[in-house]
Amino acid sequence: MCRSYFINLLLKECLQSSLSVFIKGFIYRHNERCPENEYFLDYVRYSFLMKLRRNLPKSVLDKSWPTAPTALIEASEQLRKLYMQNMVWGYCKRINPEWKHQLEQKMVASEIFKNKKDNYPQSVPKLFMGTRLNGEEINPKVLQSLGSEKMKYAVPVTKYDRKGYKARPRQLLLTSNCAVIVEEAKLKQRIDYAALKGISVSSLSDGVFVLHVPTEDKKQKGDVVLQSDHIIETLTKVAICADKVNSININQGSITFTMGQGKEGIIDFTSGSELLVAKAKNGHLSVVSRNNGGI
Repeated sequence: MCRSYFINLLLKECLQSSLSVFIKGFIYRHNERCPENEYFLDYVRYSFLMKLRRNLPKSVLDKSWPTAPTALIEASEQLRKLYMQNMVWGYCKRINPEWKHQLEQKMVASEIFKNKKDNYPQSVPKLFMGTRLNGEEINPKVLQSLGSEKMKYAVPVTKYDRKGYKARPRQLLLTSNCAVIVEEAKLKQRIDYAALKGISVSSLSDGVFVLHVPTEDKKQKGDVVLQSDHIIETLTKVAICADKVNSININQGSITFTMGQGKEGIIDFTSGSELLVAKAKNGHLSVVSRNNGGI
């Protein structure tokens, strides 16, 4: 009985002593580490690390992170950066080549169009296709004329004549070295990437764009005015294949292009309820875009 009494008394004294040390440590918690607060600071560190261990983010998209005590704010931020960096590295190691290529294209599209073209946000959740035309949809004579040039992307487009702006169905093929405009079995125009001066597109949600070519090149008839239902995807592919990421000009209001023989044409862009591309009374090509253009 006496032994039990002394044990309980000793435990009570230890508890009171620990509590006193803890309270004193709390009072001096904002001071530099010292004998008065070292126990409290060690306890705070241990408690935070255990809480952090139980609540670590499960994916790189999860931005949650336990709130750190004042003494550990800097350390917590360093741990968060290291942990997220390790998660990203782990994700990159597991990613397959196809998905990596998709992400690389999406990054290029973001660099070019984010906050610059109205229909870019609609393209973000949709995967880019490897091509919009398979081999069976391209005339064998065209494929034969390309020879050993590897086709990287193909998409149906509408071409607008330089005179009169009549709409004509075409195919745009991208190879390792050039962009080719195809009409059924004919190669109507070949633009070597080295000769491609730039690409112009509006800031609205239409799919019209212009491939600018040198005026002194006698092989070229002038700039090419095209329209794609997959404008973000198409121009991203052109930019990557031609290495022209920094040569895409996003314009507001109008685009001026060369029609050949020293003449210039103008495309005017406005917003409306429906997509409309037609020759205006002033002789310009008028493009009325809707709010939910193609990707």
